[in-house]
Amino acid sequence: MKAFFVSPRLAFGSAIETKTHAKQLQSLGITHVINLRWSKNNAKVRKFRHVWLRFHDDKKPRPRWFYKRALKFYRKAMKQRDTKLLVMCHHGICRSASLAYFFLRSSGHGRSRAEQRIKNLRPTARVVPAYRESSEKYLRRIN
Repeated sequence: MKAFFVSPRLAFGSAIETKTHAKQLQSLGITHVINLRWSKNNAKVRKFRHVWLRFHDDKKPRPRWFYKRALKFYRKAMKQRDTKLLVMCHHGICRSASLAYFFLRSSGHGRSRAEQRIKNLRPTARVVPAYRESSEKYLRRIN
């Protein structure tokens, strides 16, 4: 289990698979989880306030409903002062990094700054072009 904080209250990372992982995250102050894994939303994830937005890491654009639900959960969570949110996928490289990028962009960070923040924290992470472009399209639509 790996977690990379892109801001004091937002992290992306790999799957919560054991009780130890859940305890580690709780000790970091994580209160909310967005699970992007296709196959599992196990009891360890359900220890946190969570939303399960399952999708395959197919490198194809995400639909509008995906970003709408993710942003709604994120904004509601961030209204609470002590919230810390983890976006997780299987390895914490593509899906979770790309959604963390989306949240940074929705919070006012520029494209290159948001992507560089992800890469500085985890050099192996990728903001997948199709995910980035579909998230940018969604943000243009709502702004």
